Amino acid sequence: MIRFYLKEIKKKFLQLEQERKILQKYPTTRLEPGVQIKSPQLLTLGRNVQIQKDSILHCGGMAWSNGRGKIKIGDDAVISPHCIFYGAGEIEIGDRFDCGPGCYIFSSRTDTEYTSEHVFDKVKIGNDVVLFAGCILSPGVTLGDGVMVGAGSLVLNDLLEPGLYAGTPAKKIRPKSVK
Repeated sequence: MIRFYLKEIKKKFLQLEQERKILQKYPTTRLEPGVQIKSPQLLTLGRNVQIQKDSILHCGGMAWSNGRGKIKIGDDAVISPHCIFYGAGEIEIGDRFDCGPGCYIFSSRTDTEYTSEHVFDKVKIGNDVVLFAGCILSPGVTLGDGVMVGAGSLVLNDLLEPGLYAGTPAKKIRPKSVK
């Protein structure tokens, strides 16, 4: 029983130490409880980034990805609770990104012909992009500036023009309003 508690204390200490290093490097960042960052040396954050409760940013850098991967997030980005980003194939996010809860972004997948092989393909997200709750982005997609993706949508292809996209797969349902 004591061994279990010592292990938990050590795990919590290592997590707090990692948070301290990230906040030292990116002092305007806000990390909420339960945030996990794998391979933080492959993470780049802009100013005023918020990563909310229980989100996971896996930046790659593991043996299965041959050490590759990174996640780059621009200024004033908000990642809501329970989001998971897998950046082994790289994820690049622009400024003023707004991501609802439970969104998943994948930049790698298992090859469908050879299940032991991985395919890596960069995900690129422009400025002023909004993902509503529960969106899933597949490896290799690009979202242009001003794209909004409706809740529960699956993005399989590039969405380049500003506007609202929704569905499975996501398709344009409305152009962006001009104020």
